[in-house]
Amino acid sequence: MTEKGTLDSMRNASLTSKVEGTTTIISIVPEGTQVKEGDIVCELDASTLIDKETQQEILVVKAKALLQQADEDLGIQKTQNESDAAAVQLKLELAKLDLEKFEKGEYLQQVADIKAELSTAEANLTRSQESCGFIRRLVQKGYKNQNDLEAEELNLKDAGFKMASAKKKLEVLESFTQKRTLAELRAGVTESGREIERIRRKGQAALAQFEAEHRSRELTFEVESKKLDRLKTQIAACKIKAPQDGQVVYANTRDGRSSDQVLIEVGGTVRERQPIINLPDLDSMKVNARIHESRISMVRTGLPAKIKVDAYADIDFFGEVDSVASVPSSTSSFSRDIKEYEAVIKILDDPEKVNKLRPGLTATIEILVERRDDVLQIPVQSVVTVGAEQFAFVVSGNSVGRKPITIGQSNERMIEVIEGLKDGEQVVMNPRSHFKKEIDVLEGEQSAKQSKASEENAQKASDRMKDKPSGSGSAGGRPGTDEAKSGSKPEGGRRPVAGGSPQGRPDAEARPQEGGRPPGAPTEGARPNFDPVARFKGLDKNSDGKVTKDEADERMQSRFETFDTDGDGGITQEELTAAMAKFRGGGGQRPPAGDAGGN
Repeated sequence: MTEKGTLDSMRNASLTSKVEGTTTIISIVPEGTQVKEGDIVCELDASTLIDKETQQEILVVKAKALLQQADEDLGIQKTQNESDAAAVQLKLELAKLDLEKFEKGEYLQQVADIKAELSTAEANLTRSQESCGFIRRLVQKGYKNQNDLEAEELNLKDAGFKMASAKKKLEVLESFTQKRTLAELRAGVTESGREIERIRRKGQAALAQFEAEHRSRELTFEVESKKLDRLKTQIAACKIKAPQDGQVVYANTRDGRSSDQVLIEVGGTVRERQPIINLPDLDSMKVNARIHESRISMVRTGLPAKIKVDAYADIDFFGEVDSVASVPSSTSSFSRDIKEYEAVIKILDDPEKVNKLRPGLTATIEILVERRDDVLQIPVQSVVTVGAEQFAFVVSGNSVGRKPITIGQSNERMIEVIEGLKDGEQVVMNPRSHFKKEIDVLEGEQSAKQSKASEENAQKASDRMKDKPSGSGSAGGRPGTDEAKSGSKPEGGRRPVAGGSPQGRPDAEARPQEGGRPPGAPTEGARPNFDPVARFKGLDKNSDGKVTKDEADERMQSRFETFDTDGDGGITQEELTAAMAKFRGGGGQRPPAGDAGGN
């Protein structure tokens, strides 16, 4: 099986710009240079980034100073909270001591003092009363005068006042002063307890504020530091190093929105994530190919392959199928009905030989899907297909005779002959150009047979329909279906055109499918007795030996370039037949009619 493909590296590193925004290339190694891993291959302009780095370093220093200040403020507040809590705790202890002191000391002492004062006052009053009576008796006897009595009576009144005062003090102390002082002292104890909670909450609020300020400055420092680190990373990214050994290939691509080419050169502008250099490993190469769905069942990993590179036509490369996609690849909107699968063929030759290759070169791969010994083959151009039969013209002495043959599998050039020929016999290449009349007679006979078979099938179908009860569904074929159309005539009733192209190209119409059935033979799931010759004649409206794009039907137009292998703008009969054989290759099943031009 032969397919086209494109060379690529098995390990293809793409070096992109990691600098944010856009920047300029100030140096780059020449394209084609062989570099080692770690070599600097491109340098971008970092002057603007260096200026930003200096400014960012200043911001980082300021942020660090503010963070240190926040650390100090937070520590001071924690110490202040501890001091305030200790002070208010002491105040509570003192308030409790004052209460206990009053209850168990000061109050009792004051009561004792007042009672002592009252006792003294009572004694003085008693003494003054006795003294006053004694003076009064002396005045009556004439020993004392009235002034002495009046003075003594004043002392008596004073002693009475002092005793009353002492009694009042004791009454005030017990009834008012004690209660008031106890209330004040107990309230002081309660208030001190409340002040402890108030100071605790106040300290927590102040501490939370300082912690928030500290966290804010800490985040600011982290953000500014990360900006500085990113700038340093950006500056380092301006020097692009090779991640592996390889050859430098500039990533000159086109912008999909315009036709301007993006050039990689010194002074050129590149944007972030834009590829600059592709670094393929030329010691390990592969071929990327697409396999049509009609042939994908023949391909599997590990199959050997021979590779021909257009740039080195005289050298054969060898490899094996490395991977086959499990799903079809996306195709263009013009050929959505075409399913192709990606396949990778790894080249296994020595590195010295592989090093000659370059990514992007066009290659032709021949995958060995099956190996068979002792196979009799003839060129595909020497086979003539007439309806469902194949013939070869054999040279015998001075004469040439026609022999029916049974064909098997084929490749792009040769076809297997199962029966009809012997080893050593000579066959005529492109017999349509030499035995046109005889082949025309055969085609006419075949068309008559097919027409007669079609009429008979149609009559049989009509008879079956008449024999069925009315209203019953048809279980056989209906007249006018494929069963009644197995015979085909050349369109327009024109005389068949002789085989061969006007340019004298070999006749490839006999190209069979690779499943052992002859071209045009009925296959399961396909239309019976498909004749590519009749198909070609039906499309060739002007009988010039070519089908142009405007003559092709809609389905054939969608794959016109696939059929037109030489790209001359027209499809010859052998091109159509070869394409049909290619599409039917692999399992004896031909693809849908649209894939082969339709009928």
